[in-house]
Amino acid sequence: MWNLTIIRLKLLIRNRTAIFFAIIFPILFLFIYGFLFGKANPEAVRFLMGPVVVLTILGSGFWGVGFQIVFFREKNILRRFRPLPAGPGPLLVSGILANWLLQILVVALEFWIARVTFHIPWPSHPLELFAIGSLGLFAFAGIGMVVASLANTMQETQVICNLLWFALMFLSGATVPFAQLSPSIQHVALFLPSFYVVYAMQAILFRGMQLTAMVPEILAMVLTAGVAYLLSLKLFRWDTQMRLPWRDKAWALPAVVPFLVLGVWANLYSQRIQQAVELFRAAWPR
Repeated sequence: MWNLTIIRLKLLIRNRTAIFFAIIFPILFLFIYGFLFGKANPEAVRFLMGPVVVLTILGSGFWGVGFQIVFFREKNILRRFRPLPAGPGPLLVSGILANWLLQILVVALEFWIARVTFHIPWPSHPLELFAIGSLGLFAFAGIGMVVASLANTMQETQVICNLLWFALMFLSGATVPFAQLSPSIQHVALFLPSFYVVYAMQAILFRGMQLTAMVPEILAMVLTAGVAYLLSLKLFRWDTQMRLPWRDKAWALPAVVPFLVLGVWANLYSQRIQQAVELFRAAWPR
């Protein structure tokens, strides 16, 4: 597994699309957020690190994991791994691990840039941030793998990933602060995994929130990653000649169930909207 992960990491670094969305694009947004929205204010930039990290792991999950699978399939690279006795499982896991290792370095680099450029303090609870970031990446990677299972070409994958990316970014508080979204959009955001990762990052950075305060959200991330992985195994295709009938594509639906259930629960019984709005008001500089 380790040797396969190293191979996937080397292949990932050669993929210009994955590198752009997983590394270059988020760092560019860090400077845009920091100077344009945060006005170079350390506290504002610290608050915006949540969206920056989510942008990073979202790009890694969709383009670093999902898009790369389709790219390998079109270039007939997957065929080289077909003789593996364990099937596609190690190939999928190694792709996730390769992106996870890369994102540890990228996110650490982002905090270092924010520290040097905007003078934000170092996080006081790095292990909690690491855990939430890792779970978020695994969940997004799972969604990316399901997209790769459904799409037939790189063009289809780009369209689907872009649509999902825009929804997860613009409807979750990862671009416009959650407190400034309309009430109806705030309720929609409770169905999106990106909202919970952004909120958790900000709550940990400013209030030292413990992971035990987000057990339902963590459970949804774990279930999404696990269910998506199992579905990706079932729907995996080694080459472009293998096509999925529409009835088989319906197997992708269970991947959205954990956050669908979480969204209903959060809208009916939790105080996440109020908590996120209060956090913004307390943390954002006046």
